[in-house]
Amino acid sequence: MEELIATTVLKAGLIDLDATFFIQLGLFLVLYFIMWVVFFGPYTKFLKRRGEATEGMKARARELLQETRELEGQLDEKLSKARTEAMQLRRQLSEEGKKLRKEIVTRERTRMQQELDRQLAELESKKNQFMAGVDAISAEMAGLIEGQLKAAEGKTE
Repeated sequence: MEELIATTVLKAGLIDLDATFFIQLGLFLVLYFIMWVVFFGPYTKFLKRRGEATEGMKARARELLQETRELEGQLDEKLSKARTEAMQLRRQLSEEGKKLRKEIVTRERTRMQQELDRQLAELESKKNQFMAGVDAISAEMAGLIEGQLKAAEGKTE
């Protein structure tokens, strides 16, 4: 019996092509067409639109990045210019402040020198008045001392 089975298997091919194969192939193609229309086609269109949108967004991002870099460069230039102007203004204000301080000090020094000269002149005037009055006072004191000496001599005698 084994010989019968072995010969039957050898006679029958592994793949038997008959009408059912073509029917199955037709059903597969119909199913593939329906799946293409319902699923694969819209899905590929969706993926294509998404890819285009992604590329568009990437291009827009690159443009915005370039614009941002340009703006940063302009901002850096403006900041550098503003810093330079600020430093110049600071130097000018410092020089003006020093000049103003020097003027104020000179003016006050002159005023104080004038006040000192006035006070010295006043002291000199009072000194001269005192010195003029010293002679009279010393003569009067000499007279008083002389009178006291004479009075003391008169008591002792």
